[in-house]
Amino acid sequence: MKKIYLLVFLFLLCSAVIAQVTNANSKENIIKQIKIIEDLEAKAILESDTVTLKKIWSDDYRVYNPYNRILDKNQVLQGIKNMFIRFSSFNREQEYFGVYDDVVFVMGKETVVFSGKNPDEGKTLVIRYTDVYKSINGSWEIVARHANIIN
Repeated sequence: MKKIYLLVFLFLLCSAVIAQVTNANSKENIIKQIKIIEDLEAKAILESDTVTLKKIWSDDYRVYNPYNRILDKNQVLQGIKNMFIRFSSFNREQEYFGVYDDVVFVMGKETVVFSGKNPDEGKTLVIRYTDVYKSINGSWEIVARHANIIN
């Protein structure tokens, strides 16, 4: 009887260990996918590549921008086309990835130099940001962003 209990205990212990390893790998894989999208978005923003940004951002994408306005996807894309959202330099550092099932939070810092028709043209600004991703139909999309100028 003790052998049966021991076998059941070992089975449950192994199952728990396997589940933790599987979850860790899933989380690591999700973070790798998100890092790729984060880098792709940063490159697209620097190059004013609205075609790529349209694919990365969800249809109901919202931004709380550094100028204290909430913008939708079309307003942000229009800002890029009008050269209000334009950068001569854009450096992003991710500091935290929070993975919660089908939602991921990315927090970090961006050091940017605005160009174009922005009132901060030529200034180097440090921005704290949070991007929110959601898995939609099997693909990760950015659904929300919050950005604050900190210097």
